[in-house]
Amino acid sequence: MITVVLCADEGYVDKAAAVMASTICHSETPEALHFYLLGYNLSANTHQQLYQWFSSLPASLTIIDAENNSWPELALGRFGPAAMLRLGMHNWLPMSCRKVIYLDCDLVVLDDIANLLSFDMQNAPVACVANLQGTDQSRMGLDYRNYFNSGVLVVDLAGWKARNVLDQVEQILKQHDYTLDYPDQDALNLIFPDWHRLPMRWNMQPYAYAAVEKSVAHYADWQEELGHATRHPAIIHFIGSRKPWHANSRHPLTDLYRHYHSLTPWQPLIRYSSPSLQQRLKHALSWFKNRRRRQRLQVVPVMQLPSLKKDSPT
Repeated sequence: MITVVLCADEGYVDKAAAVMASTICHSETPEALHFYLLGYNLSANTHQQLYQWFSSLPASLTIIDAENNSWPELALGRFGPAAMLRLGMHNWLPMSCRKVIYLDCDLVVLDDIANLLSFDMQNAPVACVANLQGTDQSRMGLDYRNYFNSGVLVVDLAGWKARNVLDQVEQILKQHDYTLDYPDQDALNLIFPDWHRLPMRWNMQPYAYAAVEKSVAHYADWQEELGHATRHPAIIHFIGSRKPWHANSRHPLTDLYRHYHSLTPWQPLIRYSSPSLQQRLKHALSWFKNRRRRQRLQVVPVMQLPSLKKDSPT
């Protein structure tokens, strides 16, 4: 069994469904996939929609209502309670779960997710990809090479539980007066300094493009790996304030995310706004750059969900 964990509230459950759709599309053994969705205030209608959808798919799903009275205290800025549910995943997942894959809701999977479990974690409690740009790790005494992005995690649940993650995160946030830019990610980096580094392609972040195109000096040792990630991404992570469900998204692979969203029971949800003249000019200028970046992609995505294989009548 391949256990995949996601977290969502009503505002993100359709995004979680898009992630699950892309994961199923690219799995060589979709019947082995079991998704656990840790839900925050999900409606009965949402439960029904998801279970009805999965009744036609080879993968399986369990929705866990993971509300907890402490979550509102951790709802900081743009990060709501649902984003924090993973911190207590060991409390809600079955005892039979030993190693799990956690995925954020703003990504698409373009490779067999089972391959993530084939890496030797060398007894580390978590395996993940280094974070690219966007955070000032030095404020926590960490070098940029030693700070990971927490959007894709392979988790040894025994090691996670042994670190008492939930309580430690709450203590760290209080120590920093709840001012950390990325509350749970920053805290997890302090809790797991012994994380195991995965190849960049398993969490291909937008800055990888610029790092390769501009030959960014402090990523000199990673140039070859970053170039490979942009050509053969296994997971594309849409980090940043402009998400693929926003009308002004400028990520070169936005349409891929929107396609996998279209395979879910939810209608396309694009948030439109009135762009300024400056924004329209930037969007026009970025078109050529994005076309060049799309042309780097050498992966051929699987665009259709597999049908449920039913037993032949005897």
